[in-house]
Amino acid sequence: MAVVRAFERDDYSPEYGLVVLRDPGGFGVPGDAAELPRERDRGDEPTGTFAGAGAGWITCQAGDGYHVVRLELHDSPPPDDHVGFDDVLETPYRARSGGLSLTMLTGGAGQTDLDLGDAGPYRVRVACRRGDTEDGFGDRWLLRFWPDPAPAPPVWLARARPAVGPGYDGWQLELQYAPMELAGIVNAAVREHGGPVTVEHVDEWCGAHQRPPGWLDAPLWQPPREPLTTGHADLDKRNAAQHAEVVSRLAGQQRRLDEIAAELGVPPVHRRRDVLPLLAAAGILVREGPDGYRAGRPARVDTVLSLPPDRVRAVRLQDDRARYGRLAEDLEAVLRWFPRAPLEATAAKLAGRLLVSEAELRDGLAFAERTGLLHVDGDEDQPLRLWLGRRASTTPAAHTAPAATRPTARTAPAASAVAPTPAGPARSRGGPPTGSFGLSAAARPTGETTHRRARFATFLRHNREEPPGPPFGAPPRAGVVETNGTVVEWRDGGRVELARLPAAHWSRALQTRHGVLVVGLGHPARLVSAAGEVTEIDEVRMPGVALLDGGRRVAVVDAEHHRRVIRYRLRVVDLAGGPVEIMPWPDDRMIHLLGAYRGQVFFGDQPDRRVTMRWTPGSAPERHPYTVDQVDPLTGTGSVRTAEGVAVVKQDGTTVTVRVDLAARLAPGGDRLWTVRRQPPALTLFPVEPGAQPQVWWLPEDGRRMPHGTYQEPIWEDTGHVLFGYQLWHSPRDPAGGVRLSVRDGGVERLPASGPPGQPAMFVEPLLTP
Repeated sequence: MAVVRAFERDDYSPEYGLVVLRDPGGFGVPGDAAELPRERDRGDEPTGTFAGAGAGWITCQAGDGYHVVRLELHDSPPPDDHVGFDDVLETPYRARSGGLSLTMLTGGAGQTDLDLGDAGPYRVRVACRRGDTEDGFGDRWLLRFWPDPAPAPPVWLARARPAVGPGYDGWQLELQYAPMELAGIVNAAVREHGGPVTVEHVDEWCGAHQRPPGWLDAPLWQPPREPLTTGHADLDKRNAAQHAEVVSRLAGQQRRLDEIAAELGVPPVHRRRDVLPLLAAAGILVREGPDGYRAGRPARVDTVLSLPPDRVRAVRLQDDRARYGRLAEDLEAVLRWFPRAPLEATAAKLAGRLLVSEAELRDGLAFAERTGLLHVDGDEDQPLRLWLGRRASTTPAAHTAPAATRPTARTAPAASAVAPTPAGPARSRGGPPTGSFGLSAAARPTGETTHRRARFATFLRHNREEPPGPPFGAPPRAGVVETNGTVVEWRDGGRVELARLPAAHWSRALQTRHGVLVVGLGHPARLVSAAGEVTEIDEVRMPGVALLDGGRRVAVVDAEHHRRVIRYRLRVVDLAGGPVEIMPWPDDRMIHLLGAYRGQVFFGDQPDRRVTMRWTPGSAPERHPYTVDQVDPLTGTGSVRTAEGVAVVKQDGTTVTVRVDLAARLAPGGDRLWTVRRQPPALTLFPVEPGAQPQVWWLPEDGRRMPHGTYQEPIWEDTGHVLFGYQLWHSPRDPAGGVRLSVRDGGVERLPASGPPGQPAMFVEPLLTP
């Protein structure tokens, strides 16, 4: 009964309230013909009331906060010493490779944290003690694994929470977000205040939690701002239609809220504070005295309001699911791990396995059968017999004629499946391309087989009929970093490989006075000199950096996380190996880097979003006279998003507001704003002048539309040229690394390819200095 190996993490933050463990070894075991768990290829990972396990996965119900998670491998079943834990479950687990990774729901399987040794069946005892961390906000988890060649179904050893949920009252969906947000704020204020709260208490809570002054007196439904121009008539029309749709939806929500207020006998709601009487009338809040409120326990909405029959049915179904859905998953888990069907057990024995009452078991079984998770035979006097899935129908299926004898619109002749291929592109500077480098559109073929053949034919046309693209030009001026980590420059027309960096997820590469700085998230940056020497810079572990002093130093904001505590530091690192300077600043006050100009660093004081700060190393930080979101490294000009558009602020305080979509950013030099359109691709420039017209430069595309467009985010090579790299796995007919656009005359040239096809290299951002 010895512990073979162990792993512990004391700052695990669950994503979506789930502790997630996955086998990083793929999706199957060679020669694995095991039957258990049943339906393991269904793709879901049900947690039930507490935790669940399957082939290569374990998920557990958790709360917020930072949790302590300990994993242990034992050589035999560990002692039954789970006293003191709130919830305990023993369940089979099937390892695919023997590795186990503590990860996130959307993070995939990471590196192996606990090596179980071999693939195959194991048993795991999952135990949780709620609130047992140093700050009291997280839980303590202990998961003990041991080999178990004969898996037995899961068994619950301790339950601190009811297996039947509290139900669903339906008010959230009926009232929508804004009224229910205020209910949540009142509940939070009650917890902090320690008792019922008045409107004044709620107002104080809002002021202390980043709500602006007068928040309670603002309209409940904030109207969306009028959309600003994108420089493209079709996009402006789309945005105007979306704006009108939102306005119409808000008006509908207001009408519905007026109907509810009338039915509850309270005044109409216009401001946020008007919601409080309505919430009290609904039972969501409870009045205490003449002007106090506390949390209530509302009745289900269909018992209070008059709702249409379909809405009543939906609310009742959701209520049933909220009460019995997770218990039904527990029942299904027992069946998925039971070696033979059906499972036969008395109600008392099955209820004991799940640690629920027999009444709760009956309700859970009824819900599971209604929703098709399982079906059951037996009555109160006989053992229950349970099978997975719905009960087989005893009604013979109606005879249907073969599909071939029943002509439909989907069986049109294959000869008409593909539309004629249009001619090559007719490109115009005044508008988007009128064609593409191949088939730009095809009639959707009918019939699934015909559709697949048509798509293949379309692919061949793309490759056979794609006309030549723009001419090839010079390589990127500052070089590239290939996907295998090779840093490449071009000198006198020849390719020079400076160095190959270790495998890592590199996010950016920047040209500096001392070489190419390659940065990524969570690992030390690398500085590659012109001679190919590589220097590790441990102080830079974030991609959000800014160069100052002509590219001789780099500024970075890093954040150290430990549980609920985050420490922030702004550092300036001398790339020649000089001293590292740390800005004097309270390390518990959140900051974010905005940019740099000459020897000054600009940063945002996160708690006060309206304040921009600046710091010259060697002095104390000071408030910048103007609020900005971005700083131009050539001129020091800044820009800030406002309700009226993007305001551009020069060094002397001169401000010009350009009524342009808020996605616009400053171009080098500070005299233009730019945006990127993905499909069809284009760069749009907005001169920083009142009433100036935008200039649209269209980019080549090949008709093979991708979800994220043809090109990656652009890199400014200098004030007159922009580099666009291809998206990952985009393979043009002639290998190329992207295109270069001249914003002076709209000329486009292709960039030579570098690296494997379909894996575009990362451009090194050229050094732009005043």
